[in-house]
Amino acid sequence: MRTIVCTVFAAILVTGAVAGCQSTATPSATGQPTPGTSGPATASAIHVPAGSDSTQDTPAQQPQDTPAQQPPVTTRTQADDAPATAGKGRCVDLNSGVVNSAITSIGPSVGGDPYSIDSATDAPVGSCPQLLWVLATTPRATASSPYHVLFFNHDGYLGTATQKATSYTSVVGSSDRDVQVRYRWLTGNDANCCPSGGPVVITYTLGSNGSKVTPNPSIPDEVANPGAHR
Repeated sequence: MRTIVCTVFAAILVTGAVAGCQSTATPSATGQPTPGTSGPATASAIHVPAGSDSTQDTPAQQPQDTPAQQPPVTTRTQADDAPATAGKGRCVDLNSGVVNSAITSIGPSVGGDPYSIDSATDAPVGSCPQLLWVLATTPRATASSPYHVLFFNHDGYLGTATQKATSYTSVVGSSDRDVQVRYRWLTGNDANCCPSGGPVVITYTLGSNGSKVTPNPSIPDEVANPGAHR
């Protein structure tokens, strides 16, 4: 009799222990866990509102760090800074194709002869100013013969200082972005040898955009329209 009671009592203890180890969650009618139960993990999307600049990723989406690409090592020489007009170690080569093309573009001088080069920027490659110049004149010119001052930047030809050719013209100075040009002109009964108009020195400056050249002071009408006021 004692053995039966002990067996029943032990069975009751085992049943209670098993019940205490089971989850208290009750499956819903659809078979999904009810609130408070644990189910299989599912991936969730990160919503980024429209217009947001957020670009954060979840930890699993973070890209792996890669070594930075180093640019190739290059060695620069003086020739790397040479302007388009350069040649033979000078910033302006008088035989440069760029220079000759520019002189051809302004047309013939008086008598139909092409312009020739009188003088030009005289600096070695490596010390080239930003504004370069060439003074073109008529072959076998005299003081009263027409001149043109042509301007160049490092990329090529920019244009002439004046629309019309001018007599009694010379370049009297220059710096990195400036060229000073002196003009004189005939007035009244001046002989061709001896102009009494002027002189005026105009500074032509290359602008910050690297292509526009501005005169200061403004070009006098006696220079812009030679012979009109005589």
